[in-house]
Amino acid sequence: MVRIASSLYSDEPESLDAGRAVAQGLLAEFGPGGLKAVVAYATMNHDQQAVLDGLRTELGEDVLLLGCSVQGVVSNAVLTEDGFAVGAMGFGGADLQCAAVLEREVQEAPKDKGRRMGQALKRDFQGQPKAVLVYYDPLCGIDVESMLEGLRLEVDCPVVGGAAGQPWGPPRQTFQYWEREVLSHGALALAIGGSFDVEVGICHGTAPVGIASVVTKATGQRIFEIDGRPAVDVWRETTGCAVEDLVHQSHLAAWAVGVEVTGAGGQVERVIRGAFGFDAETGALILQAPVAEGTRVMLQHRTIEKVLNGTREMAKDLSERLKGRTARAVLGFECAARTFPFLGGTNTRAEHEELRAAVAPDAPWLGMMAWGEVGPAAGRPAFHNYTYPLMVLTEPRA
Repeated sequence: MVRIASSLYSDEPESLDAGRAVAQGLLAEFGPGGLKAVVAYATMNHDQQAVLDGLRTELGEDVLLLGCSVQGVVSNAVLTEDGFAVGAMGFGGADLQCAAVLEREVQEAPKDKGRRMGQALKRDFQGQPKAVLVYYDPLCGIDVESMLEGLRLEVDCPVVGGAAGQPWGPPRQTFQYWEREVLSHGALALAIGGSFDVEVGICHGTAPVGIASVVTKATGQRIFEIDGRPAVDVWRETTGCAVEDLVHQSHLAAWAVGVEVTGAGGQVERVIRGAFGFDAETGALILQAPVAEGTRVMLQHRTIEKVLNGTREMAKDLSERLKGRTARAVLGFECAARTFPFLGGTNTRAEHEELRAAVAPDAPWLGMMAWGEVGPAAGRPAFHNYTYPLMVLTEPRA
């Protein structure tokens, strides 16, 4: 079998040593000159710069290096949000092509910067890639949908990814990795191609509640009115929550907004958006991405059972699409509000074990607990919350 990827993990608490150990392992897997790009994740207990320094010291200057801080790491059979964790996937082999790009201050002119990212990837890749992985800072005020809209103008392939993370709790700061630099307010992308096909799965684990409504007043990432009523009143009426519940993460983690999107062919799907809170003065619902006036929305409720069943359905669908083809790598971007904070550690690990066994038990696997997800909706890449996109690189169809 052609090797295109390998995934390694370290729980070494010394950050520099952890980075070096992972890099050494990847180099050994591919042999001299075989490794071409590395995507790395580290939990925030680590000294982020030291992890990156360790990786770069061992990898040398000829291997592309990018990644981000995360709430949790998945590497093959290992899954954790605790302690010191570094996970990385190396891409390489004679047939593999790759290109990477960074944009800074992506909260400014995100559509233009998304398009520039796509143009740079096509130029350096010398054509259209088979897949693009995207990472970004969710706390800088970025309009992720606009960035993806710009990227879509240039890149015609599956796009998946996730937002950099931090420990579960009040948002403070996330970090992105680019070569030797640790930064914030950035967006990164890695384009890959070679002797593989791409299959993408996605699941939500939410159920609609109430009736479809229309956003009647919105500005940017704030919805002020739904069906002509204050958004906070519609939310409280549907969820049955008290005023004091509106500031609790446990309440917000159980409810979401289903936003209708329409694809080029007219197909309608719902993307799931998590509520980041409410404006105490205006009663506006605050989201991570804008929702235009006139958009149809419906509140969604999550339960542990629905989340786990959604993952099982995704596994079944991917298994049927693979149809006996060997998986060569798997990259997962599970919402950080699904995992330990909602499912708990035991259920999260069981979910991963079942998913891995059903889809790709022997393939290299790298996952992150993301603070926002990028995956398909209505035939195009879109921004999601509370969602689990999964990309499988598999041997080509016969």
